[in-house]
Amino acid sequence: MVHLDDYRIRVRYKGLEGLSQIGFKKHEVLLDDLFPTADELVLSTRAYFQKLDEAASLMYEVPNVRFGIVENNRLLELAVPDPRGDYTGLIIDVLARDLSNATMMMDDIEKTCGFVRARLRDALGIMEMSEDDYMRRLRDSMRLLANELRR
Repeated sequence: MVHLDDYRIRVRYKGLEGLSQIGFKKHEVLLDDLFPTADELVLSTRAYFQKLDEAASLMYEVPNVRFGIVENNRLLELAVPDPRGDYTGLIIDVLARDLSNATMMMDDIEKTCGFVRARLRDALGIMEMSEDDYMRRLRDSMRLLANELRR
C-alpha cells in the first residue's frame, strides 16, 4: 500500500533506493529530444529509459490522452481530460545506489521537461489508473532499473 497523498513515492528495491511520481508535462516536449546525452535511450510503448552514472530512470507517457491543467508553481491544482489539451500524463521512476543520486536525477528530469507534480491519489483518478496497476508497473520498472544498475 502506498501513501496516496504524496507527490513522490520513496521506494527501496534490492539494496537500491529510488523515487516514483506521477504528473504532467507539456505535450509538445519530446522526451527523446530532452535527454540526448543518456548512455542508453530505448523507446518502446512510449517508455523512455536513461542511465547516467549511478542512477537510471524510466518515464512513461500516458498514451492517447491529453489534459488541460491548472497549476501553481508546478504543482497541480486541476486537470481535466481534453483532446486538445496541452499536457500529457507522465510517470517517472528513478532508481540509484543511494537516495541522493535518485533525488538529483528526479529533480533534473522535472526541470528539463517542466513536470507538474500531482498527488498520487489525484493523478490516478484523473488518468483512470488503479492503484494495483500503478504498483504492478512500479514493480516491473524497479526490476528493469535494478538489472541495468547492476551491470
